Order: sequence, then structure tokens, then C-alpha cells
Amino acid sequence: MSKSRRQILAGLGVAGVTGAIYTQKTASADVQIPVAAEPTKVEPQARFANKVVLITGATSGIGKETAKNFAQQGAKVFFCGRRENLGKQVEQEIRAAGGEATYMRADVRKAEEVKAFVDACVAKYGRLDIAFNNAGIDYPPQPIANTKVEEFDDLMSTNARGVFLGMKYEIPYMQKAGGGAIINMASIGGDRAFPNIIGYGASKAAVIHMTKMAAQEYGQTIRINAILPGAIDTPMLDRVKRDWKVTEEQLIAPYPMKRVGKPEEVTKLVMWLADDEASYVSGGEFSVDGGGLG
Repeated sequence: MSKSRRQILAGLGVAGVTGAIYTQKTASADVQIPVAAEPTKVEPQARFANKVVLITGATSGIGKETAKNFAQQGAKVFFCGRRENLGKQVEQEIRAAGGEATYMRADVRKAEEVKAFVDACVAKYGRLDIAFNNAGIDYPPQPIANTKVEEFDDLMSTNARGVFLGMKYEIPYMQKAGGGAIINMASIGGDRAFPNIIGYGASKAAVIHMTKMAAQEYGQTIRINAILPGAIDTPMLDRVKRDWKVTEEQLIAPYPMKRVGKPEEVTKLVMWLADDEASYVSGGEFSVDGGGLG
């Protein structure tokens, strides 16, 4: 094996977030995601009937999967992403399956766009019950001394500032309505130190800490939790394998379950944290990583 176990684990740290927005300069932002041939219809006994769910970065990956599943369960889904062609495509898929969804272009790095996005959700659907602050990016691994300042800033602005802005504008609406649930996308790379991903790891560690602080401040009315994915089968995982020059077998070797996770396995956790079944769960960080890296 050409790479050390520690290097492979570092790649898993990058894989730990699977947000929908991706701006790595070596990849195209307009890659088309195949449309499902047989979309699943909305269930008659919908778990989230008439709930309003806001999701950032839902044009692909876990964000897209979560938007489709909330809509299938009766929710009104309002989501954003920077890639308009993919956003409209996801909206059409959900509506074709009988669900309710609205796409709006928004850049989570920009306060005015996040505020406009949250305001538009409430203006359209009347309230906000659940928010999944999922949008995130990664860059190819580099030692600290070789990391470009603009790349570090972009990671912090998107992954950490984006979550802060989301909560800043979501919380007042939830307080006004008497409650709600927020789930923030972190990563195993924010909980454990891996080399060569200084900006990514720092941004995700910030998400975990902000989640705990927000739960302390607003715990009487709003439940706020973070999820920490490991290696999940998304376009981001494909980039990790390419950038780190490792096979899937090498990636999964440290995991007790010996496989990568599926987006729907992360989605199920998001939906549980959003549900009243998790009524006494707040301020937590929940790993979805196949048993950990040992």
C-alpha cells in the first residue's frame, strides 16, 4: 500500500462531510445528477405532514437525499444551493413524486442571501419548523504551509460561517412559533485531528462547538444537534478517493463495518433528530461512521 494508514484516515476526515455545495477548482460545478426513473410517492400516513423544512445545500449528496425523504414524509421543503440547474432538477423530482418543494438559489457565505432565503421560506409557507444546515465544501489535502489562504477562508466561510448565518436567521422564526429543531452538518474531521485538512477540520470543529453553544442558549424552545458523517457514498467521497489516491477498500479498512455509508443512513438520523421522538435530545454530536476509526 503506497499510503500510510494515517494518510488514509486523513482522507476519511475530508470525506466526513457530504454537503451539497462544491467549489473545488478542478471539478465542474455543473455535473448533472441522474434523475431517478421511479420516484417514491408521498406516503399517506406522513410522518412530517405539513411541517416546514429548510435545507441548505440540497442540490446533491446528503442534502438532496434528505430533501426528497422529508418531502416523501409530507413536509414542505424549502432548499438552496448555488447550482441552479441542479436545484431546479431536484425540485422537479420531488414534485413529480407528489411532494412539495421549492428551490431558491443562495450562497451560505453571504449574510444577505441567507437572510433572504430564510425569509422567503417563511413568506411562502408561513413558518419554519425544522432546519438542516447542510451546505459545505472541501479542497484537496495540503500541509498547512502549502494551504492557500483563500482556500482556508472559503472553507471557514462556507462550512462554519454558513452554519452560523443559518442559525442566526432561523432561530428567531422558531422562537416566534414556540419551538423547532435544527440539525447542523459537521464531520468526523471536526472531532478528530487529521493532517493536511487544516481548514476543513477547523471549520467542522467550529460547527460542533457552535451547535453546543446554541443548544445552551436556546434549549428551552429549540433542539439543536450536529451530525458527524464518516465515509458516505456521495460525490465528495469520489473526490476523496481521487485526491488521496486510495481505493475504496483502503478507505473502509479502518471501519469495523468494512463498508462506506449510504446517504439514506445519514438522512434517517437527520429525520430522527428532527422528529418529536428525539424530544429530549439537544446539544449532541452524533457520529454516522460505521463504528468509528479505532
